[in-house]
Amino acid sequence: MNLAASVAGRFVPEGEGEVRTAFRRSCYVGFADGRYACIGDASLGRGPLNALVTDFQLPAIGTRVALSVASRWQPLALAPNPQIDIGALENAARGRVPHEGFGGLIVGAHNSLSGHAQPALEALENWLIGNALDDEAQMLVGLGPGLTPSGDDYLGGILIALHALERKPQAQALWRWLEPRLKRTSAISAAHLAAAATGEGHEALHACLEALASRNADWTRTLDQVANVGHVSGWDALAGIAAVAKLA
Repeated sequence: MNLAASVAGRFVPEGEGEVRTAFRRSCYVGFADGRYACIGDASLGRGPLNALVTDFQLPAIGTRVALSVASRWQPLALAPNPQIDIGALENAARGRVPHEGFGGLIVGAHNSLSGHAQPALEALENWLIGNALDDEAQMLVGLGPGLTPSGDDYLGGILIALHALERKPQAQALWRWLEPRLKRTSAISAAHLAAAATGEGHEALHACLEALASRNADWTRTLDQVANVGHVSGWDALAGIAAVAKLA
């Protein structure tokens, strides 16, 4: 099966791979070198692992596909020294955050998952302000249901925000700690985390970073985009971004 992507993230390989998982509007293809691509139609949105195909037809699991890419997408960097308005995000997110996952942390709401993860969340918060990273933080790796668990998405959001908000050395330090622990999660989630370690995530997350640095942000539209990323993956990653942005 030949698939031609009109645009794909820079982590998407070209060549032949095999469909490993399939969803309503997309599928993940694994390649021989261990890399992955998430292939779907334009509604999938742009991202470092996403390949957007016009007139996409969902292939069956196990199908061999040959992927080609016409153009590449990368997120734009924020302007230097951004002035962050975390209060606007908190106000816009009230009444919108899902009950599942870590999205509630944006507005200070907790559920059973965040309660269970509290020692890990506190360890990361302490590390963000300059303390050593406690081993309890590794509880987040692979924590939660789904292909990309909530804990992984939260860590990915932190990595993306550290890059965007001019804390690249801290992002590199977190990745050095995280990379050896990726065996605790799925290969696909690990691939997303590797992209986040370079500062790249779904375009909806970069739109949130741009909105945080703006005084005239359209948060309704921006959070609509976030809600469209996975089941609650967009919200989980945004919670990680918010944890860094609160200190900016």
